[in-house]
Amino acid sequence: MADTSSQVVQNYFDTFFTHDVDKTLDCLTDDVEWRVQGATDVPTIGVRHGKEEVREWLQLFPQHFEPLDFEIARMFENGDQVVVIGHFTHRIRDTGKEFSSDFATICTVRDGKLAAYNFLEDSYGLWDAFQSVSTKD
Repeated sequence: MADTSSQVVQNYFDTFFTHDVDKTLDCLTDDVEWRVQGATDVPTIGVRHGKEEVREWLQLFPQHFEPLDFEIARMFENGDQVVVIGHFTHRIRDTGKEFSSDFATICTVRDGKLAAYNFLEDSYGLWDAFQSVSTKD
Protein backbone atom coordinates (compact mmCIF):
# COMPACT_ATOMS: atom_id res chain seq x y z
CA MET A 1 0.00 0.00 0.00
CA ALA A 2 1.39 3.40 -1.02
CA ASP A 3 1.94 6.19 1.46
CA THR A 4 -0.63 8.97 1.54
CA SER A 5 0.47 12.41 0.34
CA SER A 6 0.60 13.59 3.97
CA GLN A 7 2.87 10.69 4.90
CA VAL A 8 5.21 11.56 2.02
CA VAL A 9 5.41 15.17 3.22
CA GLN A 10 5.93 14.11 6.87
CA ASN A 11 8.72 11.77 5.73
CA TYR A 12 10.37 14.69 3.91
CA PHE A 13 10.36 16.84 7.07
CA ASP A 14 11.61 13.97 9.24
CA THR A 15 14.42 13.26 6.76
CA PHE A 16 15.33 16.96 6.37
CA PHE A 17 15.98 17.29 10.11
CA THR A 18 18.44 14.36 10.01
CA HIS A 19 20.72 16.73 8.01
CA ASP A 20 21.43 14.00 5.44
CA VAL A 21 21.32 15.89 2.15
CA ASP A 22 21.34 12.81 -0.10
CA LYS A 23 18.50 11.10 1.80
CA THR A 24 16.53 14.35 1.77
CA LEU A 25 17.01 14.65 -2.00
CA ASP A 26 15.69 11.09 -2.35
CA CYS A 27 12.34 12.47 -1.06
CA LEU A 28 12.06 14.76 -4.13
CA THR A 29 11.22 14.19 -7.79
CA ASP A 30 14.04 14.90 -10.25
CA ASP A 31 12.12 17.93 -11.58
CA VAL A 32 11.03 19.33 -8.20
CA GLU A 33 10.02 23.00 -8.07
CA TRP A 34 11.21 24.55 -4.80
CA ARG A 35 9.97 27.99 -3.67
CA VAL A 36 10.75 29.96 -0.55
CA GLN A 37 8.99 33.32 -0.59
CA GLY A 38 10.62 36.57 0.52
CA ALA A 39 13.37 39.12 -0.03
CA THR A 40 15.94 37.81 -2.48
CA ASP A 41 18.89 39.20 -0.50
CA VAL A 42 18.27 36.42 2.07
CA PRO A 43 20.42 33.49 0.84
CA THR A 44 17.74 30.79 1.05
CA ILE A 45 14.95 32.75 -0.67
CA GLY A 46 13.92 32.13 -4.25
CA VAL A 47 12.86 29.50 -6.73
CA ARG A 48 14.92 26.44 -7.51
CA HIS A 49 14.28 23.74 -10.09
CA GLY A 50 15.55 20.19 -9.90
CA LYS A 51 17.49 18.27 -7.30
CA GLU A 52 20.87 19.92 -7.92
CA GLU A 53 19.49 23.42 -7.28
CA VAL A 54 17.71 22.13 -4.16
CA ARG A 55 21.00 20.50 -3.07
CA GLU A 56 22.50 24.01 -3.02
CA TRP A 57 19.60 25.18 -0.82
CA LEU A 58 20.01 22.21 1.53
CA GLN A 59 23.70 23.08 1.90
CA LEU A 60 22.98 26.80 2.45
CA PHE A 61 20.36 26.25 5.14
CA PRO A 62 22.66 25.02 7.96
CA GLN A 63 25.22 27.71 7.12
CA HIS A 64 22.67 30.40 7.96
CA PHE A 65 20.09 28.77 10.28
CA GLU A 66 20.28 26.94 13.57
CA PRO A 67 16.85 25.36 14.12
CA LEU A 68 15.73 25.77 17.74
CA ASP A 69 12.12 24.63 17.41
CA PHE A 70 9.93 23.32 14.58
CA GLU A 71 6.36 22.21 15.13
CA ILE A 72 3.80 21.05 12.63
CA ALA A 73 0.34 21.97 13.92
CA ARG A 74 -1.78 20.51 11.11
CA MET A 75 -1.67 18.93 7.70
CA PHE A 76 -4.49 19.19 5.22
CA GLU A 77 -4.51 16.73 2.33
CA ASN A 78 -6.54 16.80 -0.86
CA GLY A 79 -5.32 14.16 -3.31
CA ASP A 80 -1.75 15.02 -4.29
CA GLN A 81 -1.84 18.42 -2.51
CA VAL A 82 -0.82 18.88 1.12
CA VAL A 83 -0.85 22.10 3.12
CA VAL A 84 1.24 22.09 6.29
CA ILE A 85 0.88 24.77 8.95
CA GLY A 86 3.03 25.25 12.00
CA HIS A 87 5.54 27.38 13.86
CA PHE A 88 9.33 27.50 14.10
CA THR A 89 12.19 29.35 15.76
CA HIS A 90 15.67 29.56 14.26
CA ARG A 91 18.83 31.38 15.27
CA ILE A 92 20.28 33.26 12.32
CA ARG A 93 23.96 32.36 12.32
CA ASP A 94 24.90 35.51 10.39
CA THR A 95 23.58 37.86 13.10
CA GLY A 96 22.92 35.72 16.19
CA LYS A 97 19.30 36.89 16.20
CA GLU A 98 16.43 34.53 16.88
CA PHE A 99 13.64 34.46 14.33
CA SER A 100 10.21 32.91 15.00
CA SER A 101 7.35 32.61 12.57
CA ASP A 102 4.19 30.79 11.79
CA PHE A 103 4.50 29.03 8.43
CA ALA A 104 2.49 27.36 5.73
CA THR A 105 3.93 24.99 3.18
CA ILE A 106 2.06 23.99 0.06
CA CYS A 107 3.31 20.68 -1.32
CA THR A 108 2.49 18.60 -4.36
CA VAL A 109 3.24 14.88 -4.27
CA ARG A 110 3.84 12.74 -7.34
CA ASP A 111 4.87 9.07 -7.41
CA GLY A 112 5.54 9.04 -3.66
CA LYS A 113 7.87 12.08 -3.71
CA LEU A 114 7.63 15.85 -3.36
CA ALA A 115 7.23 17.42 -6.81
CA ALA A 116 6.59 20.98 -5.60
CA TYR A 117 7.35 22.79 -2.34
CA ASN A 118 6.24 26.34 -1.57
CA PHE A 119 7.24 27.69 1.88
CA LEU A 120 5.52 30.80 3.26
CA GLU A 121 6.70 32.54 6.42
CA ASP A 122 7.05 36.03 7.90
CA SER A 123 9.33 37.17 5.09
CA TYR A 124 9.84 40.68 6.52
CA GLY A 125 10.75 39.23 9.92
CA LEU A 126 13.23 36.89 8.24
CA TRP A 127 14.78 39.73 6.24
CA ASP A 128 15.00 41.84 9.41
CA ALA A 129 16.70 39.00 11.32
CA PHE A 130 19.43 38.97 8.65
CA GLN A 131 20.14 42.68 9.13
CA SER A 132 23.20 43.51 11.20
CA VAL A 133 22.65 45.49 14.34
CA SER A 134 23.72 49.04 13.57
CA THR A 135 25.63 51.02 16.14
CA LYS A 136 25.24 54.77 16.45
CA ASP A 137 28.30 56.91 17.00
